[in-house]
Amino acid sequence: MNKSPKQEHLLVDGYNLIRSTPLFSQQERISLEAGRQDLQQALAAYARQTNTRITLFFDGDKNVKHAANQQYGPLQIVFSHYPKSADDLIKEAAQNKHGAKNMRVITSDREIRNFARRHKIHSTSAPEFVEEMDEEPQRKAASKNPEPHD
Repeated sequence: MNKSPKQEHLLVDGYNLIRSTPLFSQQERISLEAGRQDLQQALAAYARQTNTRITLFFDGDKNVKHAANQQYGPLQIVFSHYPKSADDLIKEAAQNKHGAKNMRVITSDREIRNFARRHKIHSTSAPEFVEEMDEEPQRKAASKNPEPHD
């Protein structure tokens, strides 16, 4: 009996991803909310296309009340609560899943990437992940419309 691979779970550093890539930072210039919404929509689509679970972390504002967790299908959004930061929550999640083969941290923050590595969790930089997100629809289209053979 073949065992299918476990569903990948991504821990995404939201503001790092927004600010590390022109695609999302343009929206953030309109408003912080616009940047978050654009990223949430892109990640939700990516999660559906790849059958991936994603936890998206944002720093909460101590003056604004955010829902503790928001779930949109395979995408969960978590805002930190002062005095903890989103970085702290990502590190806790990585530490709690030490050695998990199906987990990956998405950030360009060296401290978080080094922390994940110490806990045997893979990581991908924000720009590399955006390229991966861009490639996925092309890969799906190619698999639906294979090139004719001569």
